[in-house]
Amino acid sequence: MKTMNKASNLIAAALMLFFAIPKLVGIEKSVKGFEQFKSLVPIDPDIFRVFTGSVELVIAILLIIYTIKNTNNLGKLAYFLLLATMIGGLTMEFFARPEPVMMLVVIAVLLSVLSIYKLKILVKK
Repeated sequence: MKTMNKASNLIAAALMLFFAIPKLVGIEKSVKGFEQFKSLVPIDPDIFRVFTGSVELVIAILLIIYTIKNTNNLGKLAYFLLLATMIGGLTMEFFARPEPVMMLVVIAVLLSVLSIYKLKILVKK
């Protein structure tokens, strides 16, 4: 696996950890953010927050394992889940928040583009 390929996997994993940890430990900003999602997601905001953080953590772990083992199917799963999560995140930003947080939108778009790129490569293998 080339250096840039490994680096992009690890950067994506680091970003997912960066977003998962505040959700899982209940940082106030994260708790307040998920309160805004009540209108779109009819479940308890704390349950949704912990679920989302757990999914992000699983994606980070999958990306790290994929970087180490270079297993094609594991890469497909990791990047499919990352893409699905980013689409969900963008949906929440535009339809549930009073005003989207542009930094989060940019990161989600970049991770979506990376996921599509990686999935195209992995499908060809």
